[in-house]
Amino acid sequence: MNDVALSTAARDWIRAHGGAVTLRATPQHGCCGGHAAVPVAEARVPDQPGDFERVAIDGVDVYRAPELAEGPYRIELEGFWRWRRLTVEGAVSPWRPR
Repeated sequence: MNDVALSTAARDWIRAHGGAVTLRATPQHGCCGGHAAVPVAEARVPDQPGDFERVAIDGVDVYRAPELAEGPYRIELEGFWRWRRLTVEGAVSPWRPR
């Protein structure tokens, strides 16, 4: 899984918040039907880590959901002070519920 990259700011922020990030898909619904799985990143270990691919990137444990499309994905940090959040640039997958 070398298709995930972290910006320097995201890497440092994740390290300061536990050192792990979960990259998973969340369903987004269109106005006229249809679904897509949009990638999101959360600074935490997933509830069931055995269901995810795990790799260490620059000192961060990255857990990638298997339902995500082939990458590449780039995790960035946006916002300022207490209102910072992780964002993901990358492929949108067809929605396939588990």
